[in-house]
Order: sequence, then structure tokens, then C-alpha cells
Amino acid sequence: MIRKILTGFLLVLSCVFAFYSCKKVSNSTVDATRNYFPLQFGKYVTYAVDSTYYYGGAYDTARTVETRCQLKYAVTDTYTYKKKLNYIMDVYYRPYEGADWVPQRVILVQPTHDGLLYSQDGTQYIKLMFPVKEGFSWKGNVFAQVQDTLFSYLKNWDYTYQNYDHVYFNGFVSFDNTVTVMQNDENVNYQEVDSLPHGYKTYAKEVYAYNVGMIYKEWTHYTWSAPYPQSRNGYSVIMRAIDHN
Repeated sequence: MIRKILTGFLLVLSCVFAFYSCKKVSNSTVDATRNYFPLQFGKYVTYAVDSTYYYGGAYDTARTVETRCQLKYAVTDTYTYKKKLNYIMDVYYRPYEGADWVPQRVILVQPTHDGLLYSQDGTQYIKLMFPVKEGFSWKGNVFAQVQDTLFSYLKNWDYTYQNYDHVYFNGFVSFDNTVTVMQNDENVNYQEVDSLPHGYKTYAKEVYAYNVGMIYKEWTHYTWSAPYPQSRNGYSVIMRAIDHN
């Protein structure tokens, strides 16, 4: 009888040990840096958005238009396609705080074994790579349709992690534990230096905060043509997180 009790006790103890051992191994393999882009149902971030649009031309036709609005990005659903889990992120628009939210677009997000695919407006980006590591670089626009002239400027961008685990103030809110993704910074025949040749300027970066998601985005792309130094055509958009859950 004592032998049976002892055997049973040892069996239970072995199962308990195995359970906690497996649990420990499982937890240790989870990449915590994936929380720079948390994907949970109901997760949202609200942004203040400042946009500038350049419409170039001759001296008497060029104009610049500035707009302001708010956007809310919310994870609203999931679906499975080819055995891969995808998240649906709805984007809502309102012209000012207090106005009603209006659906604007849908973004699809797919976590992969080492990255995050982000599909928006017919273009797919590799937004993040995991684990997050200072100085790590990757081709974030490798899936972009760069053969289309509308997206040709996205070709060969090198995304690079910078300022990992730094505090970042986006102009409205200060966030702890952030990482910057420097996506592109190009000046070709920059017009303020030499206005005669054709040229372009592209600048793109995003900043992510742990357990929040993207907290800052700056995306600028415009071109100009000789002989008009004011013939700038393009846009510049800055997004700053002002609220999240």
C-alpha cells in the first residue's frame, strides 16, 4: 500500500514538474519585442494628423494646401487565409476632436515567424522585423508594386532600427521604451541647393512604443522640375499619437 501511494505521489510530482518545465520553456521562447505592435481585439490608437500638399507649376499657379484631422486605427476582427492568421485594422476619420468618426479604409496585418506584413491601399510593407534589435536593417518595401509609377519611389528602401528602448516625445505625449524605424532619407538635386535640375525629396520614419504601437509617423515625398524652383509636387504627412488603450 505504501509503495502504491509513493508511486502515485511521484507520478503526480513528475506531471507537475513537467507542466511547469514546459510552461517555462514556452514563455522563454515568446519574443517580447512583438509588443511594439500589439495585436489584440479592440486595441486602438488615435492620431492628430497634419498634412501638406504641394501643387507645383509656374510662378502664378503653384500652391500649397495644409489640412488637419484625426485618425483612429482599431483592431476590429481576425480571419484565417491559407492557414495564416490575419488581423483587420479599421481606420476612422474625423475632421476635428468631437466630430463623429467615419470609416475611411481597412488595413490587413499578418504576423509572420519573424516579421509583420502590413497591407494598405494595395501595397504591402514589412513594417517590423523580430526580434527588435538596434541597427538591424531590412528591405521593408520588397513586396511593393514598384513597377507602378505611383509607387516607384518605394524601391530599395532600407528600414533600420534606431534608438531602441529610448524615451520619445512626439509633440503631444512622451512615451517610454520606444524604437525608431528609419525607412528612407533621400535628397536628389535638392531644390534649396540647386533649383535648376529635376529632383525629388523622400523622408520616411515611424516610431513605435512598447504595448502601444505606432506613436509617430513622418512621410514626405515630392518632386520638382526645371526651370521652376516652386514646381514642387507631392505631400508631407505627420501623425502623432494622442490617445490609446
